[in-house]
Amino acid sequence: MKKLLIFLVAPFLLWGCEENISNTDNNPETIKIGGIAPLSGDGATVGLMIQNVTNLAIETINNDGGINGKNIEILWEDGKCNPGDSSRSTQKLVNIDKVTAILGGVCSGETLGAAPITEKKKVILLSSASSSPEITSAGDFVFRTSPSDNSQGSILADYANKNFKKVGMITEQTDYSIGIASTFKEHFTGEIVEENYLPTESDFKTRITKLKNENIEGVLLIPQSPAKFEILIRQLQEQNWDKPILSNEIVTNTEVLKKFSDFFVKVSYVGAQFIVPDSENLNTFIDSYTTKFGEVPIYTNYVATTIDAVNMLAKALKEVESNDTEKIRDALYNIQNYEGFSGNISFDKNGDINITHSLFSFDGEKLVSLDEK
Repeated sequence: MKKLLIFLVAPFLLWGCEENISNTDNNPETIKIGGIAPLSGDGATVGLMIQNVTNLAIETINNDGGINGKNIEILWEDGKCNPGDSSRSTQKLVNIDKVTAILGGVCSGETLGAAPITEKKKVILLSSASSSPEITSAGDFVFRTSPSDNSQGSILADYANKNFKKVGMITEQTDYSIGIASTFKEHFTGEIVEENYLPTESDFKTRITKLKNENIEGVLLIPQSPAKFEILIRQLQEQNWDKPILSNEIVTNTEVLKKFSDFFVKVSYVGAQFIVPDSENLNTFIDSYTTKFGEVPIYTNYVATTIDAVNMLAKALKEVESNDTEKIRDALYNIQNYEGFSGNISFDKNGDINITHSLFSFDGEKLVSLDEK
């Protein structure tokens, strides 16, 4: 069983849901669940994509007969990538909408803000993207299908240990980014010059200048969102940055990297990412997504982990055949060697998944696994 983290919960506010897949309200022939994601702000690039993937996966399940003849109904709330908004959204979903489970959050802060509430009410909380190491001990009803940043931070540190004696680090002050930074600092044996910034900030020129004057050999960027990464890279480029760059999984979006391909050709770039096995099922889903939403999803890894979260919750619901959340929790724990879109996966005793990160470089066109070089 997990050791619980205690959080202060913000006062409960009410507001409307976002883009819900809904049947008749209070219909006993539906299974009502919640969804929490950043549907606005910097994190919306990822949040809206995960919302679309979730809705499409649920639509597929419902079209195939649902859960023992019942359709899944999902009610969405905007967690805005922070604990406060997520806790208020969770209060609404749990206390007013009476959901059985919540898919989310996306940002680690959203999941950590929701966990004390879902834990107290014994509601399943299943995230497909939150990776803070703190989530491991966030509660006995908390699960995730994305790997912990213990994996991400440690492999970035291993690479840095082989290549640098002194590195700079620019870290956004969010649960997700801080988790990676903490693990990196635990494993890196050299000297670190650390610069931090708040999520509301967007001017990093002074910090970049300070790092340039410190004679570092490389820099680790740990932003929360692709939007912040783009701002960081633009300002590094403007100041003629010429040192190697390391970064985290959220910035392995090749569309952002391609905008600065000339810069990355001159400055070596290495990022951490969970490798998704190529499969016909995943490619078929991506084709369906592209047809339905008019664009290719930007993070294949989060597509895979989100489909797996939906399907594994559906599997547990089918087995239990009731709204008994303790039985649903136990059914999730019992899922082992599940052939999912993200590989052969199992939940451990903390609700964590048995998948890890790998390192990639960017060659100006695509990400290339360092294992394949």
